[in-house]
Amino acid sequence: MLHILLLLACAPSPALPTPETWRIDSAVEESSGLVASAVHPGVFWTHGDSGTGNWLFAVDATGRVKARVQVKGAELSDWEDLTSDGAGHLWLADSGNNDNDRRDLAIYRVPEPDPAGRGEVRIERTVRFSYPDQVAFPGEGPRNFDAEAVFWADGRLYLLTKHRSDQKTTLYRFPADEGTVVLERISEFEVGGPQDKTGGKVTSASLSADGQQLAVLTYHAVFVFGRPAQGDDWLSRPLATFPLAQTTTRQCEAVVWDGGTLVIGNEEGLLFRVSDPLTRTTRFPVP
Repeated sequence: MLHILLLLACAPSPALPTPETWRIDSAVEESSGLVASAVHPGVFWTHGDSGTGNWLFAVDATGRVKARVQVKGAELSDWEDLTSDGAGHLWLADSGNNDNDRRDLAIYRVPEPDPAGRGEVRIERTVRFSYPDQVAFPGEGPRNFDAEAVFWADGRLYLLTKHRSDQKTTLYRFPADEGTVVLERISEFEVGGPQDKTGGKVTSASLSADGQQLAVLTYHAVFVFGRPAQGDDWLSRPLATFPLAQTTTRQCEAVVWDGGTLVIGNEEGLLFRVSDPLTRTTRFPVP
């Protein structure tokens, strides 16, 4: 088992425990989303990136595959993230839009599979969506209409964009959970980062089980936001930020709450567990 020492990036304080680090089973190609099961304790659902097929994988907290489930009913073009509505359904975001030219963006609902059951599940609901502020496909406008992060909060779906024209992310909500919709723009947030292709790229989001903290992952850092004081601007109450040393974590693509800790997954299949994300400014040092 690989261990990477997690150190404080600020003043001395009690030593942090060494975080456990695992590798997701090689059956999952380019893991690009991670969500905790609301039905099966200890189970997390993940999937591959574009071109790896319509497959869901049930894994445990160490990345060991417990089940492989085929998703039927649609051909997912660029599946980037998934979330759970807490009521027995998973939502699969076919929202990858690197060139900002797609007109077939969609998110699909499936019943959460039983890891011990049949090896397939069928799409039962589809939401096709567009952005209210996108007027060119791709044209000469900003390339800010890719999305790799979705989450469910208080009975609604939300999406965060991955920008290529600046270092921000934009929060949108889905006005309905079926049919064809135009997303509703809520707010934006400056995520910063290196002044190169690794800065400003949101790749995943996860709401804690108690609905109080939203974790937002980028290539270079994790941001934790508190529940909005009013309304649903989930970017309005930043609580903590900790940087990631990309020489260690590389291209991070997934984040999920597991109790009070965060599990971060990268494209190569490594899982990093981060303890105390709300109370400490932390970093993974270069080994």
